[in-house]
Amino acid sequence: MSNCRIYLVVVGLLISVLMFGQFRNLPMPTAQRDTVKREIKTWTVDDIYGLADTVVIDSLVTSYQDNQPVNNYSIANSWNGNLGSPLESKVYFDRKVSSREDMFERAYAPYLIKPSDVRYYDTKQPFSQMVYRSAFPIQNEEDYFKIMLTMNANKYVNVGGLCNLIYGRGQYQYQSSNMLNGGFWATYTGKKYEIVSSVMFNSFKNRENGGIVDNRYITDPMSVIGASSIQARNIPVNLTNSQSQYRNFNYFFNHRYKIGKYVKHTTKGMLGEDSTYTEYVPIMTFTHTFHAEDVARKYVDESLSPTADSIYEHNYYSSSYTKDSTAYWSIANTFAVTLEEKFNRLMRFGLSAYVKYDVRHYGMGIKNREDTLRFDNSYSHNLIFGANLFKREGKWVKYDVGGRIYLVGPHIGEFDLDGRFDFDFNIGREPLSIMAIAGFRNYSEYHQYRYYESNHFKWSDLDFKNSLALDIKGRIGLPKRDISVGVQFQNLTNYVYLNEQCQPTQYEGNVQVLAVDLLAKLRAWRFHLDVQAVYQLTSSKDVLPLPDVALYGNFYYKDKFFKVLTVQIGASVRYHTEYYGNAYMPALGQFYLQKDVLIGNYPEMNVYANFHLKTVRFFVQYYHLNKGLFGGTNYLSMPNYPINPGTFQFGLSWNFWE
Repeated sequence: MSNCRIYLVVVGLLISVLMFGQFRNLPMPTAQRDTVKREIKTWTVDDIYGLADTVVIDSLVTSYQDNQPVNNYSIANSWNGNLGSPLESKVYFDRKVSSREDMFERAYAPYLIKPSDVRYYDTKQPFSQMVYRSAFPIQNEEDYFKIMLTMNANKYVNVGGLCNLIYGRGQYQYQSSNMLNGGFWATYTGKKYEIVSSVMFNSFKNRENGGIVDNRYITDPMSVIGASSIQARNIPVNLTNSQSQYRNFNYFFNHRYKIGKYVKHTTKGMLGEDSTYTEYVPIMTFTHTFHAEDVARKYVDESLSPTADSIYEHNYYSSSYTKDSTAYWSIANTFAVTLEEKFNRLMRFGLSAYVKYDVRHYGMGIKNREDTLRFDNSYSHNLIFGANLFKREGKWVKYDVGGRIYLVGPHIGEFDLDGRFDFDFNIGREPLSIMAIAGFRNYSEYHQYRYYESNHFKWSDLDFKNSLALDIKGRIGLPKRDISVGVQFQNLTNYVYLNEQCQPTQYEGNVQVLAVDLLAKLRAWRFHLDVQAVYQLTSSKDVLPLPDVALYGNFYYKDKFFKVLTVQIGASVRYHTEYYGNAYMPALGQFYLQKDVLIGNYPEMNVYANFHLKTVRFFVQYYHLNKGLFGGTNYLSMPNYPINPGTFQFGLSWNFWE
């Protein structure tokens, strides 16, 4: 992989150089060259109405060392230490809600690029970004490579592509991760007609070691080996021939036609002269969206190791070989109509409605070395209606209230209701922002929670009641001072979870979760302290365990040298209180309850240096500085899965403009 690492960097640089070399050869009048600005717009779209939501280009000057998928997801996570491996946040409200149709998506949701995650661009000049980060020495290798290219063919058409690659060798035996995702997109943004289209793929391959055989190798090595420490590579693990694969493919096409009128505007110049310009004001928008998704998962264990019994309680079809597979695909068409906010002068709000029809397929197979032992297929047809009332323009108040209901299909009668309100105003000269969200959902759990069959797990005809969820969220912030406080509450009725035997179970009662969080950036001269803190309570830790407190702190010195080089030197720490954190089951790719091993009460400390020069960012970091020094020895991310020992890491990001 070391040769591959060098190859990827070289290829990325060559692509960027060749691309921009070609564009530099295009003729351009001198006057036009001088007036071209480095202007770029980027946005995401929702998968119903195709509405744009402006996002910021990744150009962070500070804390670049934390800019990777796991740290971007949450301040406290359960994982095996490798980028690209299954991941679950320990902060409840950070957990990304995955598709209710495919339970295997949950563990990879933070890494996935779905249609609503794709970034689209409008740029006056070709733009690309290359990112590379790794770790050393070679036995600790963990590579993350990203390249993005985008350009406008003209003022209306943009095309681009993205590729992300993660390879983690793993510091423990039989543990590695391999992720490849990305795709292509194209947009057309005319005044009346707009098109957004993308093709995205996500592929994950992970060697599964089932965790170390005894947590005492980490927490109390003296009692196991008679020594104070042991090399990570020498700790025995539960599985030695297991591998999981997950693939997700999406094709997305959205087009919108706007009916409106041209309006002339007159403005006063600085010298008092009048100037006019014409604006096309949409009154009604018609939208059609086509979305196709194809998903597959495989779990293979070539030869069950002697320690596999501690992982697998049952071997229903074979005691020597496992090959389980699941498949899911869906095809959906959505038709929507929107009365824009400016359709009526007396009522400054908008109305929208949509109808969605989709077909869903579920497949499940079990094989031995020679034959297919079992394969099942099922299909469903669904019709969904939804509507929204909104106000997305205005200086002080914005809102969006809507809902949806299943009219046809196995989910008939299920519905969502939600509303969001945003308030922005000033208290004196201090800007203040307030956000409030409320929602209520009636839903059934994953298809695989009701029926699933494999070599090691089997259940069928589980007649669960529909779950009910009431959500209330609020946040108040002082944007100018980089301080905000949030409160979130959820009441769950008929909550479905995976019990200690990794079997779906329903809690016939109410479970409440309350969380209060603080985001703050403090500064004194050139010294900075960035803080994220979460306090969360759960009414039933037996079915929904959570740490009471999770903290992230980043203390650093920041200065600029020679007017162009920004330097940041600091230390960061992540910490959460002790609790019975969820365990991980490789054969299912799921996190489940356990009540034997306490996780937490251990600080994870890093020291780093960041450098920013024009369009280049670079960092060096020593990860897990306190391993073996102070803070105790219980550095388990989850039962049987310790975080990685101390490692040198480095990274480079380079933005290319014409």
